[in-house]
Amino acid sequence: MRSFFALLLLVAFVSAAVETPTYEVIQTGEDYEVRRYDPKKWVATSLDAFGFEEIRGDLFNTLFSYIDGGNEEGIVIPMTAPVTTLVLPGEGPNCKQTFTCAFYIPDDLQANPPIPTNPAVFIEERPEFELYSRQFSGYAYEADYISEGYALYQSLERDNVTDAQYAPWYIVGYNSPFDFVDRRNEVWFSRVTATKKN
Repeated sequence: MRSFFALLLLVAFVSAAVETPTYEVIQTGEDYEVRRYDPKKWVATSLDAFGFEEIRGDLFNTLFSYIDGGNEEGIVIPMTAPVTTLVLPGEGPNCKQTFTCAFYIPDDLQANPPIPTNPAVFIEERPEFELYSRQFSGYAYEADYISEGYALYQSLERDNVTDAQYAPWYIVGYNSPFDFVDRRNEVWFSRVTATKKN
């Protein structure tokens, strides 16, 4: 039943404007952007798995429960975008990865986000950060994100960039499954310094 209501919420994305965090594009590459995001709060949950598709729905539904009233104030919080998932690779090829999925907390709740009632859900305070972003369209699955992540890596190597952190990295989605056109997906690598190769 919870999944059914989550799908109803996603249907609403098609016709409703969804709040997103603002950012500044500080540089544009041939096929990527360098962005700066202000410090903001997100609500997040984590699971370990060998692959993203194994736990993608569980991550989303856990966070949906929070915005659907699963918080100490019992309030319903509007859905936001994007949904980001931080991927922390395992220590070896046969180890599980840690996936941390997060929803952006709307601006009017940033100062005092409702406290989650589920101990698996937590408020994440992201500091100001810069990142490299590559955007692509279509319905995105784990293999697509990996492929696009490798393409972003190749672009940064081409441009002699040395300040990109390749792990952990972010897979990012903006759309409801019912958005059939103009779908927006991204991969993000954090920017850790401001240097380039000589």
